Amino acid sequence: MITEDGGYHFEPHVVRVNVGGTVTWTNESGSHSTTAYHPDNDQPQLVPDGAASWDSGLRSEEGATFEHTFETEGVYHYYCTPHESLGMLGSVIVGDPDPHEQVALEDPPADKPETVREKLTELNEIVRTALGDDH
Repeated sequence: MITEDGGYHFEPHVVRVNVGGTVTWTNESGSHSTTAYHPDNDQPQLVPDGAASWDSGLRSEEGATFEHTFETEGVYHYYCTPHESLGMLGSVIVGDPDPHEQVALEDPPADKPETVREKLTELNEIVRTALGDDH
């Protein structure tokens, strides 16, 4: 989604589903993807161990959707392939995971651009709050 100030973001930034729940992304405008931070996508792992990867591919048609069902409890970070460097990242919380056991909530990967690291830090704070982890 493109905001009026020209920024790129997923709305909402963080969603929560039960284990076995499905998230549906809808393209409102522009060309975007929803892509897991997963080694299968040549990215660092920012999803639970053993969790399935996903990559919607580029969606350009207004109203185009992509669905992914989450079978593994935990925290998942994802990004838009062409707009990652602009901070177009989001998170999915599945179930009620222990925040201290989530690879996604560790320090952001050092090899990522500062804008991406800042967005991951911001998402981690939102997720920790949602999970009741105040430290």
